[in-house]
Amino acid sequence: MTMTQPTILIADDEDVITFMLASKLSNIGAKVIVARNGEEAFALALEHKPLVVLTDYEMPRMTGLEFAKKLHATPEFATVPVVMLTARGHRVPPGEMSKTNIQNLVSKPFSARELASLMQEHLQSELARRESSRAA
Repeated sequence: MTMTQPTILIADDEDVITFMLASKLSNIGAKVIVARNGEEAFALALEHKPLVVLTDYEMPRMTGLEFAKKLHATPEFATVPVVMLTARGHRVPPGEMSKTNIQNLVSKPFSARELASLMQEHLQSELARRESSRAA
């Protein structure tokens, strides 16, 4: 990891999920920021500059899809990997996916261990990508 702790943003309105995931993701060495809705998530993204984002699809004030689109449309976040939690069987239309940087759709219920591992992979990839772009 880099000298500063990499940041992961979790956006979900279910406290049980955010508590569990924040705990798991803190264990992989990340600083975890939690938002309860899409509007708060975007504001926190601007403030904390996360390397990876985990968002629920269904949230108040701004859905996870709207949040992912807004991130993608903002130059400094256009390439930030997004993992989206969805209800079982929920699909995001391909035309909508192309307006985001959603890398994975994870159906609820999910394995917290597997999700933490997936987030760690994205975090390591993003750190490596940023390091190589700095070296170039």
